[in-house]
Amino acid sequence: MILSKRWMAVTAGLFILCGSVWAQSSMSDEQVLEYAQQGAAEGKTRDELISELALRGVNRAQAERVYALYLSRQNTNQAVAASQDISRVHSVSGEVTDETQVSSFVSSNANVYGRNIFRDRGLNFSPSENLATPRNYRLGPGDEVIIDIFGQNQTTLRSTISPEGSINADILGPVYLNGMTVEEANTYLKKRLAKIYGGLSGSGTDMRLSLGQIRTIQVNIVGDVTSPGTYVLSAFATAFHALYRAGGVVDPGTLRNIKVVRGGKVVGIVDVYEFLMKGDLSSDIRLEEGDVILVTPYTSLVNVEGGVKRPMFFEMKEGETLANLFEYAGGFSNGANKAFVTVIRQDNKSFEVRTVEEADYANFRLVSGDRVEVGELQSLFQNRIIIHGAVYFPGTYELGEIRTAKALVEKAGGLLPEAFGGRVVVNREHPDKTKEIFSINLTDILEGKAPDFVLQNNDELFIASSFDLKDQGNMSISGMVKNPGSFPFAENTTIEDIIILAGGLQDGASHARIDVTRRKKDANGMVATSDIGELYSFSLKDGLMDDGDRSFVLEPYDEVVVHRSPSYNVQRHFTISGEVNFPGTYSFTSREERISDLVKKAGGLTKFAYVDGVRLVRRATGEELRQANEMVEIIEQKTDTINVQARQATQSTFTVAVDLEKALANPGGDEDVVLREGDRLEIPVLSNVVRIHGAVKYPTAVNFDGSMRGRDYIKAAGGYDEKALRSKAYVVNMNGRAKKLRGGTRIDPGAEIFVPYKIEDKKEFNYAAISAIAAAASSMATMGMSIFYIINITKK
Repeated sequence: MILSKRWMAVTAGLFILCGSVWAQSSMSDEQVLEYAQQGAAEGKTRDELISELALRGVNRAQAERVYALYLSRQNTNQAVAASQDISRVHSVSGEVTDETQVSSFVSSNANVYGRNIFRDRGLNFSPSENLATPRNYRLGPGDEVIIDIFGQNQTTLRSTISPEGSINADILGPVYLNGMTVEEANTYLKKRLAKIYGGLSGSGTDMRLSLGQIRTIQVNIVGDVTSPGTYVLSAFATAFHALYRAGGVVDPGTLRNIKVVRGGKVVGIVDVYEFLMKGDLSSDIRLEEGDVILVTPYTSLVNVEGGVKRPMFFEMKEGETLANLFEYAGGFSNGANKAFVTVIRQDNKSFEVRTVEEADYANFRLVSGDRVEVGELQSLFQNRIIIHGAVYFPGTYELGEIRTAKALVEKAGGLLPEAFGGRVVVNREHPDKTKEIFSINLTDILEGKAPDFVLQNNDELFIASSFDLKDQGNMSISGMVKNPGSFPFAENTTIEDIIILAGGLQDGASHARIDVTRRKKDANGMVATSDIGELYSFSLKDGLMDDGDRSFVLEPYDEVVVHRSPSYNVQRHFTISGEVNFPGTYSFTSREERISDLVKKAGGLTKFAYVDGVRLVRRATGEELRQANEMVEIIEQKTDTINVQARQATQSTFTVAVDLEKALANPGGDEDVVLREGDRLEIPVLSNVVRIHGAVKYPTAVNFDGSMRGRDYIKAAGGYDEKALRSKAYVVNMNGRAKKLRGGTRIDPGAEIFVPYKIEDKKEFNYAAISAIAAAASSMATMGMSIFYIINITKK
């Protein structure tokens, strides 16, 4: 048994908490150990367990004993594990020695029937304090005596027997009662009190003696128990309760010959098996002051294995037989061989095997160390026949009245319609366990054209069905049907049928072309060919075949494909927002709708629209994202840095630069961009602010002034920073178009100016240049411009 760390902490806590010796604990060391383990398993804290155990009277001395018990258990477990390792080594090497047998026997003694009965916390055999006082109970020091006088005279006297054995009654003086039974004390006191109460000698007054507070007694428990020692118990306690308090019997203690010694003489023999087998508590005698319970080693221990209900060790008394052992073991289990058993008995130098017949079980006496092996019955049958396959009631039948194949088939309900009776396989097992397979024509037998077939024990008939002899396969349908999948093959299934099985056609399915692919099969072919399949195409009209062979039916493993109609399209949408009369989402009506078409659908521009600031936000396709990511990877390899901002710029949308004024002036022209699914056209109002970012003294936003040029806006931001890369500065207009920044560059309303930093080394790029990229990517949300900027600054 291995204790948890929590229990170790509990033990240490008890050492500290219980500095003084408390009253005798009501729990044995074994019970303290189990209580702490269970509490730890339930999740109780260290302090909770310490408090609960202390309240139950566990003191420091007992905690030390429990800790020593824990250490001894650890050592025992290690020793058992070592002996098992030795046994395994012997087993692997092929040696079977006396040492191996003894080790195996001893290491299994923990599984002795009845050993755990006194460790069960739910069965403590505690005496009941509410029972009437037994008439043979002997009084002793500490018992409270209650004397009730009733009748003509009425009074109650209460007194406790002193250590000297007497009570002190005011009207009587000292009266010695020690050692008397309740009945003897009642008679004695009645005589003494009759001198005072005259009615006691007649019929007018009576007296009754009873017990009040019951004394405790001290009992010594020695021998092979978990916690031998002196225990304070109730005066009503019995031997079983005392053994429970001591933690139960341990190896090699006896359960059949526990002695109760009183005054140096054995006054009782406790046999636990009498209680376990019969519920007989007659040997569970009541204890008295100073009794000694002596648990000596067992005399005989026998192991029974195999086909019994309790395969384990049992303690046997001298003269007990196999019949007694099987009674203790609960009898034979189902499937056990009761005819004989094997007893392995140890001689002085070796082992011998004895086979005991059932008739001798009551006479064969067992000796200590015997190992009894009860075998299991083999799965042998004397009159079994089996029928499988295409009959109404396949299964196992009795070979008796049924002697022939015809009789067996009739008993099984007859052949199913699909049964193939022309060749029925018979699997026969001969008495020497050899197998033989042959076939019979059951159809001829049933029609009287052939003699009946005589069956033997363990014959098995296999009747195939026509489906068993042919690969039925599946047929499948895919494409524009509601429930595509595979279906079991059925004869005469048409294309219309499998479409119905698949739930019908989907909206958009082509009626003009439905394909069927079929496997190329040639069971007699000798060489490989280039043809591996056949293709059949059909059209439908009103759900029926419109061309081809109307008698066309599917074969196993055919695959039907329903194509999508080439003229079928689902709705696609684009969005326009901002300064139009009816902003919102619109549907395509043509594959080549353009910006001018979208503005027209939205009712045209409002008078507040800033045409030069219009931009088109487009969702990137997978190929566009792949190309953008490849560009970022090239840049990262060139600069030897992880460009987080550039990667963020290559997201799912990007801006397309447009010139709405030209697009509206020339619908269908080059500037009138063709739209695609998910496009969003943003029409802003005029912005009179110009923002300056990057390597300037003070990045800021400046009111638009038509007379100002690029150099003027740089000056408004405090001028260039010392690390500015002036030759790579650029301007991005609201519509997403970019141009190089020069001193005289004309700046449009809402534009943004970007001044990159010089790249002095790779580390600087990883910090400063990325900040510039972040500003560009976050303010414009553009993918193309950000990558354009990165490429430019890395060319230097």
